[in-house]
Amino acid sequence: MAPTRLTASVLRTLPLFAALADDELAALLPSIRQHSYPARRAILRAGEKSDGVYFILSGRVKILLEDGHGREMLVASLGPNDFFGEMAFVDGGPRSATVEAYGACEVLHIPAKRLRECLQNNVGAVTLVLRTVVERMRKADRKIHDLALVDVYGRVAATLLETSLEEDGEWRVGPGCEQIASMVGASREMVSRVLRDMIDKGVICRKRRRLIVLDRAALADPSSRGTRNPVKGTA
Repeated sequence: MAPTRLTASVLRTLPLFAALADDELAALLPSIRQHSYPARRAILRAGEKSDGVYFILSGRVKILLEDGHGREMLVASLGPNDFFGEMAFVDGGPRSATVEAYGACEVLHIPAKRLRECLQNNVGAVTLVLRTVVERMRKADRKIHDLALVDVYGRVAATLLETSLEEDGEWRVGPGCEQIASMVGASREMVSRVLRDMIDKGVICRKRRRLIVLDRAALADPSSRGTRNPVKGTA
């Protein structure tokens, strides 16, 4: 697939720049760099010096926390029109997480200095950045809560609800077992046991190697888990 040709109209499709005047967009364009990444390629790594903010044109990326010993946790996945690198942009510190391409993706890189100049005269864009930061902080708070207080079954159920999208009348789950395990902070074996239990109960099913949610209400209701084929353990 040929890379998207970057123009002012393409840049305006990104929510952060939708309100910019034509001359502001024209002034910003020369400083933007467009990059294409294959699947599993690291776009940036935790600890690196901050040099700007990235905007996703196409494809998806995953935000990872790593422990330096080969273990990682999937914090979030982002898609078209989303941006990342905002924390280092705001406080000037090093990158706090690693960002890796899920599949082939296109991103735009805007240097921090140019983006600050752009935001100085655009209250709406600043508000959007702040809203995004706060929303991600709230999601982080919920994840901490779930890791500390919710069992693996509940964490998997919540993840299936959050990552399933309705397509052709089916609620299809995006990540597979390995990715779900990374997201909920549990072993792949434990998550596999939970998924088998959910399949046995008719809450989800597998179709062409993808998970399909059959009963969203059951996933959302802890009391509906029942006791048949219980899954014990918290990690």
